[in-house]
Amino acid sequence: MEVILVGFESLGVRSQATFIQARNMTIFIDPSAALAPRRYGLPPHVLEVKWLLKTFSKIEDLVRDSEYIIITHYHYDHHDPGRFVDPSVFKGKKFLIKDFNSYINFSQKMRAHRYLNTIKKFAESIIIADGKSLKVGSTIISLSLPLPHGRDSRLGYVISICVEDDTSLLFTSDIEGGSSEEHMRLNSFCKPEIAIIDGPPTYLLGYSFYEEDLKHSIKFLNAFIDRNETYLKVMILDHHIFRDLNYINFIKEIKLTQNVYIKTAAEFMGVEPRPLEAFRKALYKAEDESGLDMLKNVLRHSDEGELVD
Repeated sequence: MEVILVGFESLGVRSQATFIQARNMTIFIDPSAALAPRRYGLPPHVLEVKWLLKTFSKIEDLVRDSEYIIITHYHYDHHDPGRFVDPSVFKGKKFLIKDFNSYINFSQKMRAHRYLNTIKKFAESIIIADGKSLKVGSTIISLSLPLPHGRDSRLGYVISICVEDDTSLLFTSDIEGGSSEEHMRLNSFCKPEIAIIDGPPTYLLGYSFYEEDLKHSIKFLNAFIDRNETYLKVMILDHHIFRDLNYINFIKEIKLTQNVYIKTAAEFMGVEPRPLEAFRKALYKAEDESGLDMLKNVLRHSDEGELVD
C-alpha cells in the first residue's frame, strides 16, 4: 500500500487529503483543502493562498488517478463543491459519502446537497457509506457509523475509515483527538499499522475546546496505542493539533511504546513541516500582503460568498 498525504496543516493548509494506492483499488479520502478565515485577527497571507493553490493542483492530479472518492463529512477542508476543483475530474469516479440526511447538522446538510448537485453529473456511482464495507479483490474498505465531530454533535458528525490490504490503515477524520466517549469505539474498529488521527484543537483551548476535552483526547490516544500496540507502527497526528505552535507540549503527554512513532504528515512524507497558519503573524511581519484578492481571482464560484474554511 502506498499512502500519499496531500494536504495537512504541517503541509501548509487545512486539510486531511489522503491518496491511497492499494493492491486492488485507488482511493482518495477528502480531496479538498481550505484556509482559516481569520487567525490572530489576520486574513490568509498571500503565501498561504499560493500553497493552497499548489495543494489543489496536486489534489486534481491524484483524483484523476483515483477510482474511489470518500467524503467523511461536509466541511470545506474535506470536500470542495467546485470552488477550486474542476468537477469534471470526478468523471467516472465511485463515491462513498457521509449520509447527507442522517446524523448531520443544518450547515453540513446544506453543503452536502450542494456537493451532490456538483458531482452527480460526473460520478459513476454515489453510495451512502455510513457503517458499510466494500471488498475489491483482497482490499477491504470499512466505514464507521457516524461519530461526533469533537466532544458533541454541535459541529455535526463524521465517518472514519479502515483500509485493509498488505498494510492496514485507519483514517479517523475530525474527531478532534478523540474528545468524546463515543470515539472509544475506534479502538476496536480497525487493527492499523498506520493511523491518521486529527489531534485536538489545542489552539482553541479555553474558547471552544476545554481542559476536560483535552484530558479525554489524551485518554483516547493512550488507550488507542495500548489497544493496538501489537500492530501499530506509526501514528500520523496532524490537522487540528498542528494549528498550535506549541503542539509538541501536547505530544509529550502521550505514552508511546518502543514500537510506535508519532509523526506529522510532513515528516511521514519526508519533507520539512510548513505550519503556515500557525505562522501567519510572522508571515505578515515578513511581508505585509493579504492573499484575499488572489483567492477572489481564482475562485470558480461561491454560493455563500465564503472564500475560506
